[in-house]
Parts: sequence; structure tokens; C-alpha cells
Amino acid sequence: MAKGFVSIVGAGIGDRDLITLRGQRALEQADVIIYDRLLDETLLTPHQGRAELIFAGKEASNHYLTQEETNQLVLQKALEGKRVVRLKGGDPYVFGRGGEEAELLSEAGIKFEVIPGITAGVAALLSAGIPATHRDASTSISLITGHRKKGVREDFTVYGQLPGTLVFYMGLNNLQKITQDLLLGGMNPDMPAAVIMKGGSPEQRVFTSTLRDIAAQIQDQDFGSPSLIVFGEVIRYREVLNFFENRPLFGKKIAITRTRTQNSKLREVLGELGAQVYEMPVIELIPVNTQGLVDRIKRMDYGYLVLHSPFAAELFIEEYLKIRDIRDLKEVKICVLGEKTGEVFRRMGIKPDIMPERYIGDALVEALRGEIQKGEKLFLPHSNLTRKILIEAYEEMAELDALVVYENHRPESVAPLPDGLDYVLFTSASTVDNFIQNYGAEALKGVKVISIGPITSDALRSHGLYPHREAKRASLEDMIENIKEDVECE
Repeated sequence: MAKGFVSIVGAGIGDRDLITLRGQRALEQADVIIYDRLLDETLLTPHQGRAELIFAGKEASNHYLTQEETNQLVLQKALEGKRVVRLKGGDPYVFGRGGEEAELLSEAGIKFEVIPGITAGVAALLSAGIPATHRDASTSISLITGHRKKGVREDFTVYGQLPGTLVFYMGLNNLQKITQDLLLGGMNPDMPAAVIMKGGSPEQRVFTSTLRDIAAQIQDQDFGSPSLIVFGEVIRYREVLNFFENRPLFGKKIAITRTRTQNSKLREVLGELGAQVYEMPVIELIPVNTQGLVDRIKRMDYGYLVLHSPFAAELFIEEYLKIRDIRDLKEVKICVLGEKTGEVFRRMGIKPDIMPERYIGDALVEALRGEIQKGEKLFLPHSNLTRKILIEAYEEMAELDALVVYENHRPESVAPLPDGLDYVLFTSASTVDNFIQNYGAEALKGVKVISIGPITSDALRSHGLYPHREAKRASLEDMIENIKEDVECE
């Protein structure tokens, strides 16, 4: 059997978008991904079910796999002829033990590559508002391990005379020893000091003090791993350079309940605003009646095409383009509900003919009522949960052909609900009903509920719940603005 190939990849720290393009390509080509705990696990979401995912995380005094076991696992998978990605937080060669893994592969004759990542000693300082270097304060940076190999004497006095910025990895448990040794080594007791916990994430916390006082003062601050310890004059710039924690939704815990595919853009926007986003899909959208849709597209003798959701629009366009030219739709009036549904057609170069300002089904019915002539044909590809009152309204005004093209189901398994949620976003009545079935109404006690519109709000009230805020235009953008306004009012 031919030997495989190993990519040792640094994922950086913080958001998944900070991995390099080359690292992303390696993930896309992998048969096996062996990953650590200190990275954004949503990096793995696109590869679930496609590649074999193996967790090899480590933390102080709690090893899921020892380093030796991880080394052997990587080697074994490569010897099976697999393309392996060894995915590590930060940079593989900066206190990531990637060098040891690469040595073993080299000795075994396995071809490999190492793809760099942004190390915490640079990235976490940046997100804490601390420049690693600054020509007016520090012209060098030293990256130092604060936790030595077993049996190696821990003596940090030598670093007391080092110029520039000192960054200690994995040293929080040794903070007292580190500060004492730096003082003995001659460092100024008033040198600014900082501890950065979970740097680059929405849970980031930063504590600043001085070399003399930080070990004592941080005792009651509930700081834990992973944390970096920083000493240097550059820490004084944090007050003016702290953009990361000043983002409007920084630290807010927000759960989104749409399907994982639908959640991607919403998660991205909320994350850029600083929120800690939990994807908790409580619906699954499953295409059905594909042949029925194909038959209608072949015939396509309708004057009006009505679509209530982006998913219905995407299903229609996907099948349409397999059979016909998009220009054949020029005689059909495209009627859509909501901006996102309209975008599906705009990507094809088609501007929807009718899109009401209010993104609810009743508004689309009213817009059509003054437009459509009795006897004209109307095609409605829709969900199994489309409200009966809407279908009846279309039947009254036109010759309706309604076809269920996807079903909305509650997933069989759901993720556990995180503690301390600030907001839960509901984008449809079905997300409300399914959430309550999965978690119960009590799960929303003390949580601010954001509703996309009146139908969703009615579903909440039917369970004895009330929206904290309701979007005016029934759009995701309005929901986000509601949260930003709410945070500003706190």
C-alpha cells in the first residue's frame, strides 16, 4: 500500500476565518483530520461526514490522548495511505510540539508539509489591544514557555534583563514563580503586566497590573487556561488600541436556531460584531417531490411564480437550470417573500416583479390581490408548513398549482443548551415550536428572545412566552439591529 501524506496545519487562534487559505485547502483534501482543543471547532463543520474526525485534545493534567499516542495515530493513518491533516491551534512549531510529530514522520519516510498559523503570542496580544512591538516602546518580542518539561529546573531569572516584550505561554500556574524570578533577575517592579485568557475569542478576558502586583491581584479574578502572561511597556497602549472588546456585541452569548446551512451568514455577521455564537438548529429542511417539480418546470405554463422562502427558490432554480434556459422565465412574474428569497433570483440576473415591504405571507397575498387576474395560473412551490390560510387566499384569486417541495422537520438529536445565554433568535414559528419541544419553555427563562416577525411572535405567545424584541421588516438584518440597540440600552 502506498504511504499517505500529512499536513501539519496551524489553525491560528480566534475565529475560523484566521486560518490560512493553504490550511483551508489541506482540510478540504483530507481523508482524516486529527485536531486539538484550542481552535474554533466550526472549522470542522464542513468536513463532518466527509472526512474522519479524531479529537486529540490536551489540557493541563487531562490528556485525551498523550503526545506519544497522537504521534502514533498520525503515523498509523499515513501508513494506511490516507491524506492526514494534523490540525493544531496557533502555529505548529511555536510550543505546539509540531516539530516532534514532523520528526517521527521524517524517520518513517512519510512525506509531509507544515503550514503555519498565527501564534497566540502575537494574535492574542493584538486582540487584547497590545501591540507585540512598537518603535516607541519595544523593538523585540520573546516567546517563552512558562511550563517546563518534567525534570527541567524552572528558572526565569535570565529573562529579567531581556529587553522588549516578554510573552509566557502555559505559565499561569507558575505566575508567582515567574514574577519572583523576573524581579530577582533585575526587571523593574513597575513594569506593566497582563494576563490574557482565551485570547481572540468572544470569551476573552484581560487583566492588567504590574510585575510586582499581578500574581497577588489575579488570585480572585477566576482566570484559567488557556492564558498568556505578558510583560512590557507595550501594555500601556491597550487603553487606546482595544478594538476587539469594543465591538458592539462583544461577549454576548447568542443562539441561532435555523438550519446549519442557513445559519452560516448570520453566524459570520454576529461573530464579526463580537458575539459568541452557538448554532443550535432545531429544524431540518428535506427536499421532496422532486419529480413533481421537474414535471411542472417542463410544462411551465404559469403566469406567476410565488416563492415564500430562499430554500424553495433555490430548489426551483436548481431544477429549472437542469432543464431550461433562465431566459425562459421572462414571461413569468416572479413574486417573492423577503430580501433573501429575492437574492436567489438576482444572482441569476432576474429582478423579482413583486416583493412586499413587509416580509410576511399576508403582505404578499395582498400585493398579488390587486395584480393577478381571475383564471391566471399561479405556481407555488412551498413547504409542508405553509399556512393553510395563505394557500386558500391564492386559490380564491387564481388557478393555483401548489406543490410541497420540501418538508420542515425537527432533528432527532440536538446539541445541549449552553449556560448563560443572552439571546436566542427565532426566525419562524417552526423554530419556536421545535425549540420548545426539545428544550422546554423553562430553558428561555432569563434569556432575551428576538423574533423575526409577528407570526413567529404569535408562536412564542402560544407557549406562554413573549419576544423581548420583534424585527420590523422580518429580516435577519433587522434582528441584528434589534440586538445592537438592546445592548446599547443596557
